[in-house]
Amino acid sequence: MAFFQVNFFSPTLGFNTDLHVFIPTPNSDELLNHKRSDYFKPGAKFQVLYLLHGAYGDNTDWMRLTSIEKYAQKHRLAVVMPSASNSFYQNMYCGSDYLTYLTEELPAFVQALFPISSKRENTFVAGLSMGGYGAVKLAMEKPQQYAACASLSGAIDLAAIMAQVNSGEIAGPFRWDALFEHPQQIAGTDADLFALIEKRKQQGAVLPRVFQSCGTEDFIYEANVSAAQKLRALGVDLTYEEHPGIHDWDYWDTHIQRALDWMQLA
Repeated sequence: MAFFQVNFFSPTLGFNTDLHVFIPTPNSDELLNHKRSDYFKPGAKFQVLYLLHGAYGDNTDWMRLTSIEKYAQKHRLAVVMPSASNSFYQNMYCGSDYLTYLTEELPAFVQALFPISSKRENTFVAGLSMGGYGAVKLAMEKPQQYAACASLSGAIDLAAIMAQVNSGEIAGPFRWDALFEHPQQIAGTDADLFALIEKRKQQGAVLPRVFQSCGTEDFIYEANVSAAQKLRALGVDLTYEEHPGIHDWDYWDTHIQRALDWMQLA
């Protein structure tokens, strides 16, 4: 894989931001073992995974804490790893427009610089925890852009989480009043994924497939079980899996591999 560290000014965000990108290129293992290595050639356009970090994280997390480079090489998959701070992948009420950046500016930027396909059937998004929510959010915000999304230990049911925040049960690392104008009124808005999906269905959109995985000892397990039931009730093409594990990188490193296999990459 070719590895790129990118720092550029984002007009959408209004500041410089960091990005890590993997592009499939032949490696020594393929050459030494006489495996196919002719895929990096003029005119090649690779399938791409936008890979989102969780709370407290940044664009380096997946690269440092998993073997995503090795897994992407297996699938000859480009991987784009952006930073989104603790934005919950929203256009923030008091802050930057991360959702617009990730769904509009970033794809245009990387497609202009790298041999990355712009076709829906070649475009995927995945993430963990906050990024698990973000993956489904991006996919349902722009269903015409993404073939599928994957949520690992995702905070998918944001309305339920906000109900816990408002009752004082949880706090977390977020400035909720900076994220949302009315943090007490998430249910029914586009930040509520189930309401957003219902809205897209009414618009006649073709929804991306969804992969959802969570550890059975994870503190967010029950919320994932409930979210899966709600997604199925909405008619989403959902693959739900649960396995022994907690909210940690051991789980995410293992099950991002399963997510990539599930995506049925070329």
